[in-house]
Amino acid sequence: MFSVIAIAQVRVTGVVKDTEGLTMPGVTVAIKGTTNAVSTTNDGKFTIDAPASGTLRFSFIGYETKEIAIDGKTDLTVVMTAASKALNEVVVVGYGTQKKVNLTGAVSVVSAAQLENRPVTGVTNALQGTVPGVTITSNNGQPGFDAGSINIRGQSLNSTPVLVVIDGVISSTGDMNAINADDIDNISVLKDAASASIYGNRAAGGVIVITTKKGKKGTAQITYSNYFGKNKAVALPDYLPSWQAATMYDEARANEGKTAVYTDDQIQKFKDGSDPFNYPNTDWLKLFYSGNGFQQNHYVGVNGGSDKTTYAISIGYFDENGITPKTNTQRYTGRLNLNTQVKDNLSVFGYLSYTYQPLTEPQSSLSADQGFDQVIRQFNRISPIIPAYYQNGQYGHIADGSPLAWLNSPSFDNRKSYNFQGSFGADWEIFKGLHFKPSLNYKLNSNQNDNFVSAIQYYSPDGSVSGVPNISNATDSYGRHTYVAPQALLEYGTKIVDHSIKVLAGASQEYNSYYNLSGYRQGFLNNSLSNLDAAPTTGQTTSNNTYDVAQRSFFGRVNYDYKGKYLLEGDIRDDGSSRFAPANRWGVFPGASAGWRVSEEDFFKNLKSTVSNLKLRASWGKLGNQDLVNINNTDAEINAAYYPAIATVGSGLNYPFGGTVVGGVAPTTGVDPAIVWEKTTQTDLGLDADFLNVFSFTADYFIKKTSDVLYQVTLPATYGLTAPYVNGSTYQNKGWEVALTYHDKAGDFSWNVTGNAAFIKNKVTQLGTTNAPQISGATIKEVGQPQGSFYGYQAEGIFQNAAQVSAHASQTGISPNTAPGDIIYKDQNGDNKIDASDRVVLGSRFPKVTFGLNLNVNWKQFDLTGFFQGAAGVKNYISGIALGSNGIATGKPTSAMLDSWSTTNTGASFPRLWLTYTQNDPSSTYSSFWIRNASYVRLKNVQFGYSLPAAWAQKIGVKKLRVYYSGQNILTFTSFYKWIDPEAPQGENGYDFPQVKINSLGLNVTF
Repeated sequence: MFSVIAIAQVRVTGVVKDTEGLTMPGVTVAIKGTTNAVSTTNDGKFTIDAPASGTLRFSFIGYETKEIAIDGKTDLTVVMTAASKALNEVVVVGYGTQKKVNLTGAVSVVSAAQLENRPVTGVTNALQGTVPGVTITSNNGQPGFDAGSINIRGQSLNSTPVLVVIDGVISSTGDMNAINADDIDNISVLKDAASASIYGNRAAGGVIVITTKKGKKGTAQITYSNYFGKNKAVALPDYLPSWQAATMYDEARANEGKTAVYTDDQIQKFKDGSDPFNYPNTDWLKLFYSGNGFQQNHYVGVNGGSDKTTYAISIGYFDENGITPKTNTQRYTGRLNLNTQVKDNLSVFGYLSYTYQPLTEPQSSLSADQGFDQVIRQFNRISPIIPAYYQNGQYGHIADGSPLAWLNSPSFDNRKSYNFQGSFGADWEIFKGLHFKPSLNYKLNSNQNDNFVSAIQYYSPDGSVSGVPNISNATDSYGRHTYVAPQALLEYGTKIVDHSIKVLAGASQEYNSYYNLSGYRQGFLNNSLSNLDAAPTTGQTTSNNTYDVAQRSFFGRVNYDYKGKYLLEGDIRDDGSSRFAPANRWGVFPGASAGWRVSEEDFFKNLKSTVSNLKLRASWGKLGNQDLVNINNTDAEINAAYYPAIATVGSGLNYPFGGTVVGGVAPTTGVDPAIVWEKTTQTDLGLDADFLNVFSFTADYFIKKTSDVLYQVTLPATYGLTAPYVNGSTYQNKGWEVALTYHDKAGDFSWNVTGNAAFIKNKVTQLGTTNAPQISGATIKEVGQPQGSFYGYQAEGIFQNAAQVSAHASQTGISPNTAPGDIIYKDQNGDNKIDASDRVVLGSRFPKVTFGLNLNVNWKQFDLTGFFQGAAGVKNYISGIALGSNGIATGKPTSAMLDSWSTTNTGASFPRLWLTYTQNDPSSTYSSFWIRNASYVRLKNVQFGYSLPAAWAQKIGVKKLRVYYSGQNILTFTSFYKWIDPEAPQGENGYDFPQVKINSLGLNVTF
């Protein structure tokens, strides 16, 4: 018997449109579960015979796939929603890539477009404000030294550097800033522990993965870009003229019971300039900040290839003069990225880059402290009542000399860095889905420093010799870092029905070798000679050190997803480091994350047109930190950083033997061989959403706990060695990160607005075994408080009269000469005296909130971009010559002192002026009077560009041509001191090069 069951069929017709009502040709209309399908016609219409109870599936590249149950319907109007481009983007993660839609960790991406045409010398500054949770502080505008510091998701008790990976090569922030920004394709910031755990013992500070541009198949495309810019200080000290300096000096003397030095007639001469050599008004800052501040950048890139081989070649040149004479840096870059398909299942690659960066700066002639920071200090310190030149043409000077003479002398500090990086490897597909990827990574970084300090003889106004000239000297040094790292990866990916699995296993071995050599000679015949051989050997010194470290690692990752709805990832790394004792050498660092694409569930269908993507994420992981302390290349610091668990000896400990002094070595540093890794565990909860076709939103909440933090114990002097580091402290960072993007268009206008913010709380949870607070200057480490919090007295105003001083708690514990006009300090413990026990926490240098806002508008051929960046809930203070001081030869008051307290100005905002009294001095008595709000908002970058219409460009033989204006650090809004940048170093005291603003014009051409 045969039975035939007939299934009811219907003819369904309809039209497919996009969200703007335009018909869509070429859309695939398929009967779900079969191979039967048709395509829409040029007017978006379709006809298909299908089961009455069946489901039609509509798909088109770049649009969300849509399914509609027929249920007997014969006429349909279908609206297709454009798929979020971001969801289909490939994101670079540790040792591989993933589609953004499948990410389960907290990974932020910065594209090449966000870095283009920014007049900055390093990539670090270009990243500032672009990624929530990444805090970058830039407080130096000197050419070659303007790279900001980076913290990802909070601050730490010890040095916890960010790990940088460039094209798969383990690198540093120094390597990152040596890259030409035009070579960068994208940057991924791995913020949570699950994403970073595959980098194990160096990932506690977060990971930045940089991918450079690779070749693309097709005819060679040549790009050329340039810009020319001019630098200017964001803010300079607001010093007062000589007549006010003399007046305030006399007032400060009177406040301390001393007689005046200047008469009214003399002050008038300072004011009217009638005797410029005896009563001058020297503008030292004008003499110092007289550099042209010119910078230029040029870049040429060639990209192309055949079906077998692709290439990307580039060269770059950057040159920047500082806003002070003789400050300059240059950078020459070259890069070759080559990929070749040798066979159908075998490809090879080679990535090579080279950077040469020379840098120069002036030097001081101080025998005790030679350096450019002393030049800055002296220009800020020397009084306007000292002439730049005497009438006889000789330099006006103080006891330390003349900073102008230093600046004009042959002295120099020349530094040259050479950075080579190479990566070579292959991709062999053993069978479908299984790839073997061996590679060899190599770096050679070397530095050559030549420092020369010339001898300077000063003369008095009458032409007689003044003092003894300093001894000319030179120091030459050379350093080299070699890095070799073979690596092997095995990857396998497959899909079984609705299940997708991807597995990665890898192993690597790294070797770092460091070498330093320096030599010193003095007493050159004249200032035209600076090579060491030209000086006598008397007094010469040499030094040399070498050190190396190695690491062996095994790591792996598993990714699983079901129907693109449920996403799982597990990561693990096992690291062995030569820095620790054999028993504690290995550490395991796991991580796990999960994601749920709620928007792909059936129950979400009705919301899909409103919320096209909704994903929930959760992750946990453990990370390590093997960078224990900062290194300044002294033997003790090298030992502590590289061999913290190994007892070492130091040289130069000479002793008498048989009536002769002989060289000796002896232990100098104590160690605890049982120390282990610092460990950071982090939990993250996240959400990603795209809605209303114009909004994208992401949010993360994280808790980051660090344990086994190393600290240096306190031991009695009888111990005889430098105290060792031991494990024992803990701290925590937790907070929120949010980012929202709005993009839309209307006619010829299109716009994109992206805002991000991070809210981070940091606190110390344990300090060694005793939890005793650790006070250092103006800061304290204390359980329950942020790391490095400001610590001092709480100010309650200014004493107005003697009765008020008598009635208040005694301040003799701070100063025996408290009087009206001095700062009132709060008696915190009620014991009727002000002393060290009345100090309290006064805020933190680390901001509670960081944020960025990027505005982009396009109209026809015109584009406008504005990028704002800032920080809130941050404190800082200034002191010393940055705040202003009173003196004759040294000391310059600032405009803040114009409103100082006196018997005729009792409502003043500044206390009475001082010379030697310290009760009001922020350098000696830290208080809330000086530690103030340093929050700010900065227009970090603005660009306005015009692109030539394509038809016009073709007529002149180019594909694209754009001209633009770009400005960096254009406007700053802050309640901090108007002459000090709010990002200035903590307790800025006048030793630092100011932040700069840059205005530039540029050109982008594609051939």
